[in-house]
Amino acid sequence: MSQKTTAVLVLILLMGCGFLVGTFAGGFIGQLTVPASHKAIVDNMAITTLTNPPGATLTHAYLSSGKATWQLSSLTVFPKGNAYTYSLWVYSYEGDPELAVCITGPGTDGTTYQVEVTAFWHGRSYTLKQGTNAPIDFTDNTLLTVTVA
Repeated sequence: MSQKTTAVLVLILLMGCGFLVGTFAGGFIGQLTVPASHKAIVDNMAITTLTNPPGATLTHAYLSSGKATWQLSSLTVFPKGNAYTYSLWVYSYEGDPELAVCITGPGTDGTTYQVEVTAFWHGRSYTLKQGTNAPIDFTDNTLLTVTVA
């Protein structure tokens, strides 16, 4: 009886350790897949609230990245039918998700990226500051292009 109990406890302990190691490795490998240029764009981008409360800075978290075939664009550097790298980010305030950000690119010129910002809560206003560009005030959604040399 004692050997059975010990075997069950060891099995539970090994499963718990395996889960922790797998979770750590998955999070670490996920961070390695972030495109460096996309991370640079996010690192140079600050988003604050204009209302409720005004001036609160949102924090970002990486979700995922991959490749997608472009179907529609008004930008000539993103022709239809080409596949581009994208990354998804969430910006939150005090743990509540506020915005989803999708960065796509680079385009065919190698330096232009499209940044699409979508709000989860409609009617709330934000200010987006990217690098040395002028700040953009927006409510709900906005789309901008960023050039990375």
